[in-house]
Amino acid sequence: MSSDKLDRLAKAPLQEILHLLFRQLDGALRQRDPSLDTSAWRDLIAALEAGETPESVTRLAAVLIALVEDKLKTLRDRFSVDFAGSLAADITQMTDWESTAEFLSIAEEKAQAEQEIVIASALLVACGRSEYASYLIEVIEDDAGALDVDAVIARRLLLHAGAIDATNADAPSQARAWLENRSHR
Repeated sequence: MSSDKLDRLAKAPLQEILHLLFRQLDGALRQRDPSLDTSAWRDLIAALEAGETPESVTRLAAVLIALVEDKLKTLRDRFSVDFAGSLAADITQMTDWESTAEFLSIAEEKAQAEQEIVIASALLVACGRSEYASYLIEVIEDDAGALDVDAVIARRLLLHAGAIDATNADAPSQARAWLENRSHR
């Protein structure tokens, strides 16, 4: 993605970011709870943006937690790594593969698990579940300033959840401090 598009994404209103995240997880969410359709998204986005936690947000959080746990299990069982290890791993060294098609399939499975963990964790943080922010920190740290889409989304949701000014040069440190403060409660 171009740097202009990433910059627009980083500055997009929360409502647009949440809509993008829901759209990315549409199939996985509907598979787990068919009531999480496009009209439900609108209500959930409005509630999340307003900082409300109606029953629908609680139900969404349960579905997202199950999704994160399922994808973490995929990384553990299939690749013998945790999330941070998966981000840092060299896919060519992770598993045996014999053909280009097999390698691409394995790489896609790993990348999809990572992406769904990031997206679901970002939505969980928006739902007030700060214990999932550690996955967002890990993707930002792995990104090391390159600012891929997942890192931009992770940073945007962390800053929103922590009420941190994105223009502050110390924003990443403030996000870590916010997370540390939340974990001591």
